[in-house]
Amino acid sequence: MSPSGQHAVYPVDYDLLERQVGSLLEGERDFIANAANFAAFLFHELPAVNWAGFYFPDEDGLVLGPFGGKPACTRLPEGRGVCGAAFAQARGVIVDDVAAVADHIACDSASRSELVVPLLLDGRAVGVFDVDSPVVGRFAPADLNGLERLTARFVGLVSVPERYRRSQAAATHLNERIDIQTCRDHHVVIRYLADQLGAAGATDAALPLLKRLRAVLVTHLKLEDDWLYPNLAKSDNEFVRRKAERYGREMGGLRDHFHALWQTWQKDGAIGESAPVWLREWAIFQRALVARIANEDHDLYMAAEADFGV
Repeated sequence: MSPSGQHAVYPVDYDLLERQVGSLLEGERDFIANAANFAAFLFHELPAVNWAGFYFPDEDGLVLGPFGGKPACTRLPEGRGVCGAAFAQARGVIVDDVAAVADHIACDSASRSELVVPLLLDGRAVGVFDVDSPVVGRFAPADLNGLERLTARFVGLVSVPERYRRSQAAATHLNERIDIQTCRDHHVVIRYLADQLGAAGATDAALPLLKRLRAVLVTHLKLEDDWLYPNLAKSDNEFVRRKAERYGREMGGLRDHFHALWQTWQKDGAIGESAPVWLREWAIFQRALVARIANEDHDLYMAAEADFGV
Protein backbone atom coordinates (compact mmCIF):
# COMPACT_ATOMS: atom_id res chain seq x y z
CA MET A 1 0.00 0.00 0.00
CA SER A 2 2.97 2.30 -0.44
CA PRO A 3 3.19 4.80 -3.31
CA SER A 4 4.57 3.45 -6.54
CA GLY A 5 4.76 4.43 -10.19
CA GLN A 6 3.76 7.78 -11.60
CA HIS A 7 1.56 10.20 -9.69
CA ALA A 8 -0.66 12.93 -11.02
CA VAL A 9 0.76 16.33 -10.17
CA TYR A 10 -1.51 18.48 -8.01
CA PRO A 11 0.62 21.20 -6.37
CA VAL A 12 -0.73 22.18 -2.96
CA ASP A 13 0.63 24.94 -0.73
CA TYR A 14 0.55 23.06 2.57
CA ASP A 15 2.30 25.92 4.35
CA LEU A 16 -0.65 28.16 3.49
CA LEU A 17 -3.19 25.49 4.42
CA GLU A 18 -1.49 25.03 7.80
CA ARG A 19 -1.78 28.74 8.53
CA GLN A 20 -5.42 28.75 7.42
CA VAL A 21 -6.23 25.73 9.59
CA GLY A 22 -4.71 27.53 12.55
CA SER A 23 -6.92 30.57 11.94
CA LEU A 24 -9.99 28.40 11.35
CA LEU A 25 -9.70 26.46 14.60
CA GLU A 26 -8.16 29.02 16.92
CA GLY A 27 -10.41 30.12 19.75
CA GLU A 28 -12.97 27.27 19.42
CA ARG A 29 -12.65 24.32 21.79
CA ASP A 30 -15.67 22.23 20.77
CA PHE A 31 -14.21 19.08 19.24
CA ILE A 32 -17.03 18.25 16.81
CA ALA A 33 -17.23 21.83 15.53
CA ASN A 34 -13.48 21.88 14.89
CA ALA A 35 -13.47 18.45 13.25
CA ALA A 36 -16.37 19.43 10.99
CA ASN A 37 -14.70 22.65 9.87
CA PHE A 38 -11.34 20.94 9.34
CA ALA A 39 -12.87 18.22 7.16
CA ALA A 40 -15.04 20.64 5.16
CA PHE A 41 -12.13 23.01 4.61
CA LEU A 42 -9.78 20.34 3.25
CA PHE A 43 -12.52 18.73 1.15
CA HIS A 44 -12.95 22.04 -0.67
CA GLU A 45 -9.28 23.09 -0.76
CA LEU A 46 -7.56 19.87 -1.89
CA PRO A 47 -7.79 19.38 -5.66
CA ALA A 48 -9.16 16.18 -7.22
CA VAL A 49 -10.67 14.65 -4.08
CA ASN A 50 -14.19 13.28 -3.65
CA TRP A 51 -14.20 12.65 0.11
CA ALA A 52 -12.30 13.87 3.17
CA GLY A 53 -13.13 13.09 6.75
CA PHE A 54 -12.49 11.48 10.12
CA TYR A 55 -12.90 8.04 11.61
CA PHE A 56 -12.59 7.59 15.38
CA PRO A 57 -12.11 4.46 17.52
CA ASP A 58 -14.82 2.67 19.45
CA GLU A 59 -15.25 -0.84 20.86
CA ASP A 60 -15.58 -2.59 17.48
CA GLY A 61 -13.17 -0.66 15.27
CA LEU A 62 -13.60 2.79 13.75
CA VAL A 63 -16.74 4.89 13.53
CA LEU A 64 -17.46 7.75 11.11
CA GLY A 65 -16.78 11.33 12.21
CA PRO A 66 -17.30 14.70 10.49
CA PHE A 67 -16.53 14.68 6.77
CA GLY A 68 -16.99 16.39 3.41
CA GLY A 69 -18.43 14.46 0.46
CA LYS A 70 -21.04 11.75 -0.13
CA PRO A 71 -22.41 9.63 2.74
CA ALA A 72 -19.79 7.08 3.80
CA CYS A 73 -19.47 3.76 5.62
CA THR A 74 -20.53 4.38 9.21
CA ARG A 75 -18.39 1.66 10.81
CA LEU A 76 -15.13 -0.01 9.80
CA PRO A 77 -14.19 -3.34 11.46
CA GLU A 78 -11.10 -3.30 13.65
CA GLY A 79 -7.87 -3.58 11.63
CA ARG A 80 -9.69 -3.79 8.28
CA GLY A 81 -9.08 -1.67 5.21
CA VAL A 82 -6.73 1.22 4.67
CA CYS A 83 -8.09 3.23 7.60
CA GLY A 84 -7.78 0.27 9.94
CA ALA A 85 -4.17 -0.31 8.89
CA ALA A 86 -3.21 3.35 9.33
CA PHE A 87 -4.83 3.44 12.78
CA ALA A 88 -3.37 0.14 14.01
CA GLN A 89 0.15 1.01 12.84
CA ALA A 90 -0.07 4.74 13.69
CA ARG A 91 1.43 5.62 10.32
CA GLY A 92 0.24 7.25 7.14
CA VAL A 93 -0.75 5.11 4.16
CA ILE A 94 -0.97 5.97 0.46
CA VAL A 95 -2.84 3.69 -1.94
CA ASP A 96 -2.34 4.41 -5.63
CA ASP A 97 -5.18 2.12 -6.73
CA VAL A 98 -7.70 0.88 -4.18
CA ALA A 99 -8.72 -1.95 -6.53
CA ALA A 100 -5.36 -3.58 -5.79
CA VAL A 101 -6.02 -3.73 -2.01
CA ALA A 102 -7.60 -7.03 -1.05
CA ASP A 103 -9.48 -5.82 2.04
CA HIS A 104 -10.30 -2.32 0.83
CA ILE A 105 -13.70 -1.21 2.11
CA ALA A 106 -15.48 0.57 -0.75
CA CYS A 107 -17.82 3.34 0.39
CA ASP A 108 -17.95 5.13 -2.98
CA SER A 109 -17.27 3.22 -6.20
CA ALA A 110 -15.91 6.41 -7.77
CA SER A 111 -12.90 6.43 -5.41
CA ARG A 112 -9.72 5.13 -7.05
CA SER A 113 -6.89 6.24 -4.73
CA GLU A 114 -6.65 6.98 -1.04
CA LEU A 115 -4.50 8.65 1.60
CA VAL A 116 -5.00 8.05 5.33
CA VAL A 117 -3.06 9.68 8.15
CA PRO A 118 -3.44 8.89 11.86
CA LEU A 119 -4.23 11.54 14.43
CA LEU A 120 -1.34 11.20 16.86
CA LEU A 121 -1.48 12.23 20.50
CA ASP A 122 1.65 11.49 22.54
CA GLY A 123 2.72 9.09 19.78
CA ARG A 124 -0.58 7.15 19.90
CA ALA A 125 -3.35 7.10 17.30
CA VAL A 126 -6.66 8.58 18.46
CA GLY A 127 -8.32 8.53 15.04
CA VAL A 128 -7.57 8.85 11.34
CA PHE A 129 -8.16 11.42 8.62
CA ASP A 130 -9.07 9.81 5.30
CA VAL A 131 -8.93 11.44 1.85
CA ASP A 132 -10.22 9.73 -1.32
CA SER A 133 -9.78 10.67 -4.96
CA PRO A 134 -11.39 9.54 -8.24
CA VAL A 135 -7.89 9.74 -9.82
CA VAL A 136 -5.51 6.76 -9.77
CA GLY A 137 -2.16 7.76 -8.24
CA ARG A 138 -3.53 11.06 -6.97
CA PHE A 139 -1.44 11.17 -3.77
CA ALA A 140 2.35 11.58 -3.52
CA PRO A 141 4.74 11.64 -0.53
CA ALA A 142 4.38 15.43 -0.46
CA ASP A 143 0.66 15.01 0.24
CA LEU A 144 1.36 12.52 3.01
CA ASN A 145 3.83 14.91 4.63
CA GLY A 146 1.42 17.82 4.21
CA LEU A 147 -1.57 15.99 5.70
CA GLU A 148 0.55 14.79 8.62
CA ARG A 149 1.42 18.42 9.35
CA LEU A 150 -2.22 19.51 9.11
CA THR A 151 -3.54 16.74 11.36
CA ALA A 152 -0.78 17.45 13.87
CA ARG A 153 -1.92 21.08 13.84
CA PHE A 154 -5.51 19.92 14.38
CA VAL A 155 -4.62 17.70 17.35
CA GLY A 156 -2.50 20.47 18.83
CA LEU A 157 -5.36 22.98 18.73
CA VAL A 158 -8.32 20.88 19.89
CA SER A 159 -9.20 18.95 23.00
CA VAL A 160 -9.43 15.27 21.99
CA PRO A 161 -12.29 13.56 23.89
CA GLU A 162 -11.19 11.09 26.53
CA ARG A 163 -13.34 8.33 25.02
CA TYR A 164 -11.14 8.26 21.92
CA ARG A 165 -8.02 8.02 24.05
CA ARG A 166 -9.47 5.13 26.07
CA SER A 167 -10.80 3.29 23.02
CA GLN A 168 -7.47 3.58 21.28
CA ALA A 169 -5.63 2.16 24.24
CA ALA A 170 -7.99 -0.79 24.52
CA ALA A 171 -8.30 -1.55 20.82
CA THR A 172 -4.82 -0.97 19.40
CA HIS A 173 -2.28 -0.56 22.16
CA LEU A 174 0.81 0.36 20.16
CA ASN A 175 3.61 -1.85 21.31
CA GLU A 176 7.29 -1.10 21.22
CA ARG A 177 7.80 -2.93 17.94
CA ILE A 178 5.43 -0.57 16.11
CA ASP A 179 7.00 2.47 17.76
CA ILE A 180 10.51 1.44 16.72
CA GLN A 181 9.28 0.63 13.22
CA THR A 182 7.77 4.11 13.06
CA CYS A 183 11.19 5.56 13.91
CA ARG A 184 12.73 3.47 11.13
CA ASP A 185 10.02 4.58 8.70
CA HIS A 186 10.76 8.20 9.56
CA HIS A 187 14.36 7.52 8.60
CA VAL A 188 13.30 6.29 5.16
CA VAL A 189 11.40 9.52 4.51
CA ILE A 190 14.18 11.68 5.94
CA ARG A 191 16.82 9.98 3.78
CA TYR A 192 14.60 10.39 0.71
CA LEU A 193 14.05 14.09 1.34
CA ALA A 194 17.75 14.65 2.11
CA ASP A 195 18.70 12.98 -1.17
CA GLN A 196 16.17 15.07 -3.06
CA LEU A 197 17.44 18.21 -1.38
CA GLY A 198 21.02 17.35 -2.26
CA ALA A 199 20.01 16.75 -5.89
CA ALA A 200 18.11 20.06 -6.00
CA GLY A 201 21.31 21.99 -5.28
CA ALA A 202 20.60 25.71 -5.09
CA THR A 203 17.55 25.70 -7.39
CA ASP A 204 14.07 26.95 -6.51
CA ALA A 205 13.15 23.40 -5.46
CA ALA A 206 15.54 23.46 -2.50
CA LEU A 207 13.53 25.58 -0.04
CA PRO A 208 10.25 23.60 -0.32
CA LEU A 209 12.23 20.40 0.23
CA LEU A 210 13.98 21.94 3.25
CA LYS A 211 10.56 22.81 4.71
CA ARG A 212 9.31 19.25 4.22
CA LEU A 213 12.44 17.83 5.77
CA ARG A 214 11.97 20.07 8.78
CA ALA A 215 8.37 18.86 9.24
CA VAL A 216 9.38 15.18 9.25
CA LEU A 217 12.38 15.82 11.50
CA VAL A 218 10.20 17.59 14.05
CA THR A 219 7.80 14.62 14.16
CA HIS A 220 10.66 12.13 14.39
CA LEU A 221 12.50 13.98 17.15
CA LYS A 222 9.30 14.33 19.15
CA LEU A 223 8.75 10.56 19.03
CA GLU A 224 12.30 9.91 20.18
CA ASP A 225 12.17 12.57 22.90
CA ASP A 226 8.70 11.66 24.20
CA TRP A 227 8.92 7.87 23.92
CA LEU A 228 12.23 6.27 22.98
CA TYR A 229 14.76 7.99 25.25
CA PRO A 230 12.50 8.07 28.36
CA ASN A 231 11.74 4.35 28.01
CA LEU A 232 15.37 3.39 27.47
CA ALA A 233 16.35 5.55 30.45
CA LYS A 234 14.23 3.19 32.61
CA SER A 235 16.01 0.07 31.37
CA ASP A 236 17.45 -2.40 33.89
CA ASN A 237 20.49 -2.62 31.63
CA GLU A 238 23.04 0.06 32.52
CA PHE A 239 24.67 -0.30 29.09
CA VAL A 240 21.35 0.53 27.39
CA ARG A 241 20.72 3.47 29.71
CA ARG A 242 24.13 4.95 28.95
CA LYS A 243 23.65 4.38 25.21
CA ALA A 244 20.32 6.22 25.30
CA GLU A 245 21.86 9.08 27.25
CA ARG A 246 24.69 9.39 24.73
CA TYR A 247 22.39 9.31 21.73
CA GLY A 248 20.08 11.86 23.31
CA ARG A 249 23.01 14.17 23.96
CA GLU A 250 24.33 13.76 20.42
CA MET A 251 20.88 14.33 18.95
CA GLY A 252 20.78 17.66 20.75
CA GLY A 253 23.86 18.69 18.78
CA LEU A 254 22.32 17.59 15.48
CA ARG A 255 19.09 19.38 16.35
CA ASP A 256 21.01 22.61 17.02
CA HIS A 257 22.91 22.15 13.75
CA PHE A 258 19.68 21.87 11.77
CA HIS A 259 18.10 24.78 13.63
CA ALA A 260 21.01 27.01 12.67
CA LEU A 261 20.76 25.80 9.07
CA TRP A 262 17.02 26.50 9.03
CA GLN A 263 17.36 29.96 10.54
CA THR A 264 19.90 30.92 7.89
CA TRP A 265 18.22 29.52 4.78
CA GLN A 266 14.47 29.56 5.39
CA LYS A 267 13.92 32.96 3.75
CA ASP A 268 12.82 33.10 0.12
CA GLY A 269 15.79 33.74 -2.16
CA ALA A 270 18.47 33.13 0.47
CA ILE A 271 19.69 29.87 -1.07
CA GLY A 272 19.94 31.27 -4.58
CA GLU A 273 21.69 34.42 -3.45
CA SER A 274 24.47 32.52 -1.63
CA ALA A 275 24.51 29.24 -3.53
CA PRO A 276 28.14 28.20 -2.81
CA VAL A 277 27.73 28.76 0.93
CA TRP A 278 24.41 26.89 0.98
CA LEU A 279 25.84 23.93 -0.92
CA ARG A 280 28.80 23.69 1.46
CA GLU A 281 26.69 23.98 4.62
CA TRP A 282 24.06 21.54 3.38
CA ALA A 283 26.72 18.96 2.43
CA ILE A 284 28.19 19.12 5.94
CA PHE A 285 24.79 18.66 7.58
CA GLN A 286 23.72 15.92 5.19
CA ARG A 287 26.80 13.86 6.02
CA ALA A 288 26.12 14.23 9.73
CA LEU A 289 22.43 13.36 9.25
CA VAL A 290 23.09 10.24 7.16
CA ALA A 291 25.70 9.02 9.65
CA ARG A 292 23.29 9.58 12.53
CA ILE A 293 20.50 7.64 10.80
CA ALA A 294 22.82 4.72 10.09
CA ASN A 295 24.00 4.61 13.71
CA GLU A 296 20.45 4.67 15.05
CA ASP A 297 19.21 1.98 12.66
CA HIS A 298 22.08 -0.42 13.33
CA ASP A 299 22.91 0.38 16.94
CA LEU A 300 20.35 2.29 19.01
CA TYR A 301 17.20 0.74 17.56
CA MET A 302 18.66 -2.75 17.65
CA ALA A 303 19.59 -2.23 21.30
CA ALA A 304 16.09 -0.95 22.01
CA GLU A 305 14.48 -3.97 20.31
CA ALA A 306 16.62 -6.33 22.34
CA ASP A 307 15.90 -4.47 25.57
CA PHE A 308 12.16 -4.35 24.95
CA GLY A 309 12.16 -7.99 23.87
CA VAL A 310 10.52 -7.31 20.49
